[in-house]
Amino acid sequence: MVTIEAFRNVRKITKGGTRYVVGHFVCEAIMNLAQLLPPIATAGIIGVLTSGEDINNVWMWAILYLVFYATFYIPRIICWIDYEHLAEYYHVYIQKKLMEHVVDNDAIFDEVSKGKIIATCTDDIRWAVDVIDCSAMIFGKALRLLLIFGVFAANNIWVACLAALVDLIYVLLMNKNSKKYAKHFDGSRKYEDKAVDILNQLITNSKQIKAMNFTKPLFERYDRVTNKWRAEYKKRRTARMTAFVTDAWIVNIGKITLYVVLAYLVFNGVMTVDKLVLLVAYFEQVISATDEIRDSFVAVGEYNVKIKRILKILNFTQKSELEFGDIDNDYITGLVEFEDVSYRNKDKKWALKHVSFKARPNEITAVVGPRGAGKTLLINLLFRLSKVTSGRILVDGEDIYNYSKRAYRSNVSGVFENPFVLEMTVRENLALVDKNRKHQIAACKRVGLHDFIMKLPKGYDTVVSDEVMGAGEKQLLAVARAVLTRAEVLLFDGVQKEGVQSIEKLPLILANLKQDHTIILVTHEEELKGMADRVVKMDKGKVVSFRKVKKK
Repeated sequence: MVTIEAFRNVRKITKGGTRYVVGHFVCEAIMNLAQLLPPIATAGIIGVLTSGEDINNVWMWAILYLVFYATFYIPRIICWIDYEHLAEYYHVYIQKKLMEHVVDNDAIFDEVSKGKIIATCTDDIRWAVDVIDCSAMIFGKALRLLLIFGVFAANNIWVACLAALVDLIYVLLMNKNSKKYAKHFDGSRKYEDKAVDILNQLITNSKQIKAMNFTKPLFERYDRVTNKWRAEYKKRRTARMTAFVTDAWIVNIGKITLYVVLAYLVFNGVMTVDKLVLLVAYFEQVISATDEIRDSFVAVGEYNVKIKRILKILNFTQKSELEFGDIDNDYITGLVEFEDVSYRNKDKKWALKHVSFKARPNEITAVVGPRGAGKTLLINLLFRLSKVTSGRILVDGEDIYNYSKRAYRSNVSGVFENPFVLEMTVRENLALVDKNRKHQIAACKRVGLHDFIMKLPKGYDTVVSDEVMGAGEKQLLAVARAVLTRAEVLLFDGVQKEGVQSIEKLPLILANLKQDHTIILVTHEEELKGMADRVVKMDKGKVVSFRKVKKK
C-alpha cells in the first residue's frame, strides 16, 4: 500500500526521532480506542430507560462520559507535542542532509534541474512529518475498525460480515484512486519544476533576455509547459472526485442495507434497542473513520511523491566521486608539480594533453592562453574538483589524492573567477574560515581592503551587497578569506585589476603574498603576467611554452 511505502521511504531518509514516532502511533491508538467508549455510555443510558432499571444509574453513565472524553483529549495533546518535535527535527535534518549531499555531488545539476532541487529542499521536506502523522492516523483508525467489527461479530456474525465487506471494498477502491492521484500529482509537479526553471532564467538573465528579445520564445515555452501541467492537473482532480464522490455511494448503500437488517432484528426480538443504538453509533464511526482513512490515503499518495523526490536526490552519487587519502601532513612547503597530466572530459574528449610544469614556493606562476586552452581546468584539478585521467599532480612530491581532505584543503586555497561572497556581513564572510577578529583584520590589511571596509556604514558589520561593494572589492574579500586559511598554495582563477580603484593594488598584493606562498594565477592581464616569475602558456589543452621571466 502507498501508506506503508511512504512510511518506509521517510524512515530510509532518517532513523532519528524514533521515540516521537512510536509515541505518535501509541497516542493515535489510544485516541481511537477512546472514541469507542462514548457510544457505550449512550447505549447504557438507553438500556436504563428501556429496561426499568433505577433511574439514578443514568448519572453513572453521564459521569463516565467525562472520563471517556478525558481519555481521548489527553493523548491528543501528547500527539500535538510529538508532531511539533518531529516537524522541527525532519525539517532541519533533511534540509541539511540534502544541502550537504548536493554540495558533495555537484554533478547532480547535469541530471536534476535547479528548480526541482530548490523546490525539494524548501517545500518537499515539509511533508515528511505528515507522512508519519497520516500513517499513525490510519493505524489508529484501522485498529478502531477492527474492534468495531469484533463488536458486530459478537452480536451477529452475518451483520459483521456485511459491514466488513462493504468497508473492505471501499478501502480497496480508495487505495486504487490514491495511486492514480499520486501518479498525476507527480506529473503535475514535473511540469511545475520546468515552469520554475523558466522563471529562474527570467529572473537571472532578465536584462539579457530583454536586450536579445528572447521574451516571446521563453513565454511560448512556458505556455507549452503549463498546458501539459493543466492536463495532469485535470486527471489528478478526476481521481480525487472519484475518491470523494463516486466511491462514497458504496458505503452509503451499505449503510442503508445494514440499518434495514438491524431494524428487522429488533422488530423480531433478536436484538434489544440499546444494542441497536450501540451498533448504529459504531457503524457511523465506521463511515467517518473510513472517510478519514480515504482522506489520509489521498494525502499520503501526494506526500509520497514529495518523499521520492528527496530520495532521488539523496540516492544520486557522482560516478567520479574523488576519494581522499590518509596523509594528514600540515608541514607543506608548497612545491606543485604537473607530471604528464592528461584529462578526458565526460564527452570523451581530451581537454588536457601531457601537461608538465612546476610552480615553486615564493613565486608567482602565471597560466595564460586563449579561451578553451584548459587554464581553468588546471585550477579545478588542483582544487580536486575533478581527477586526472593519466599522469600525476604532486604537492611536495606527494600525489594530491593521497592527502586527507583536512590536510589538503587547509594547504591549498584560492579565489575562483566569480568569487563566492555571501550576502551577509563582511565579518561573517570571513568567519567562514576564521572567527578570530584580529586574524580577520590582519588578512584584510594584507590584501589592502581594511581601509575600504572601515569607510563602510558599519565597518566589518556591513552586509555585503552590490550597493556597498563592487566586484573588485568582493574579489579582494575572497582573497582575504583565502589568506585566512593559512594555505601554502594560493590559486587565482581570472582575478583582474581593471575597472576598480582598490584592485589596482593587486600586483602589490600578489607580490606581498608570494613571500610566504606558492601562487598560481590564471590571468589575461599583461601587468599581472609581467610580474610573474614563471609563465605557462597553453593552447588546446597543451603547454606550448614554459619560461622563467627575466626581471629588469
